[in-house]
Amino acid sequence: MFKNKFVETLVANKRHINSSFFLFSINFINFVYPLLISPIIIKKSGLEGFGLVILFQSIFIFIASITDYGFNINATRAATLNQNNNEFIGCHFFIISYTKSFLLFLALLFSLLIYCFLPKANQYSMLFFSSVAILIGRAFNPLWILRSLHKIKYFFYFFIIFKTIAFFIIYFYLNDESNLYLVNITIGLSDFFTCLCSIIILFFSMKWQFFKPDLIAIKNEILSGFSIFIQVISINANSYLNPMILGLFVNEYALGIYCVVEKIVLVVKFCGSFVIQSIFPKACEVAASSTFRYKMFSRKIFVFLLVSMILAGITLTVFSDLIVSYFLKNNRFACSEFLIYNAWIPFVVALNMVPYMTYMVFNKQTKVTSVMIFSVILNIFINGILSKKFGIYGMATGIYITEFFISISLWAILVFKFPNLNFMNNDK
Repeated sequence: MFKNKFVETLVANKRHINSSFFLFSINFINFVYPLLISPIIIKKSGLEGFGLVILFQSIFIFIASITDYGFNINATRAATLNQNNNEFIGCHFFIISYTKSFLLFLALLFSLLIYCFLPKANQYSMLFFSSVAILIGRAFNPLWILRSLHKIKYFFYFFIIFKTIAFFIIYFYLNDESNLYLVNITIGLSDFFTCLCSIIILFFSMKWQFFKPDLIAIKNEILSGFSIFIQVISINANSYLNPMILGLFVNEYALGIYCVVEKIVLVVKFCGSFVIQSIFPKACEVAASSTFRYKMFSRKIFVFLLVSMILAGITLTVFSDLIVSYFLKNNRFACSEFLIYNAWIPFVVALNMVPYMTYMVFNKQTKVTSVMIFSVILNIFINGILSKKFGIYGMATGIYITEFFISISLWAILVFKFPNLNFMNNDK
């Protein structure tokens, strides 16, 4: 009976399992890829050069939040619930694409504004402007619709090809700090060609007719997704703006130490985010069928994430020197000690992942917008003060404070305002 039930479960969820496999593979490569190229960058351009590369990467990944605009949540949910309506999906794709074009223009203007006010951007102009390729490469990422239609394989194959090409370009042609611009422009272009080829294949395979949305449709899309956008940009601000804040107060060497540790911590956090991303379409379907089933489903995910991040924290603490030795061959003590101090940030973040997903699934995101906005203000204010006085350790302390605030706030809203969605109780 167990065997038959197991087989039935696999068959019933075949499409989700197939999509999750490709999404897992993409995220696994995104997990491994920075680990492969980071030692190369450090070896050829030093810890200072690595810090600058990550600084500008972080800035433009954050700016890319403008073009993402929460479509990975809002548009994915809409496409998932209408996945059998090909006409709706096609029109929705073009509406999102035109909206992204408008948002890309705003993002480029914002990039120029940062260039005017960030000293290191002016000092390293070539590296800054070459990093714009990261923004352009991410602007039209079609994963939001590929996840909904279970066609991630279109993206996966091109992703492998262009990431491999980018790796060899960096490996063979990056010589020293003088051509650091090669790193970010290569990474950006690999993303751009991956997205472009995936969209072309998707367009012809779905046999969509060209659709030009009017300004009202674009306006409605922007207005309907605004609350999610505020939350997404708030989350990314807390994740990616910190190197820019730190860059105002410390030298390139200290920035390099911070970026090495941040890269390690982000990889662990990314694993947790991958779990949420991969199960989000399934969570939407489960929630549509039964709130009780969703609560049981979410509780298992929550426990899994907590246990995983506890094990990750122990691993980062116990093996800090060994982990850092992959990036640095000498003078590892400062970096190793700083990694130990940051080891439990992913666990604190994991506390709020499933509650946040719950708000997205049940379209209650507007209720937590104020929390996310205040967290950005808190993050900038605290990290600005602490990093100025205590350097990289002040920055890490500010991150802990901000993430604890987000976790406590999201849980408080879930428990007291939406007790029927609290997946930790068994009420039907």
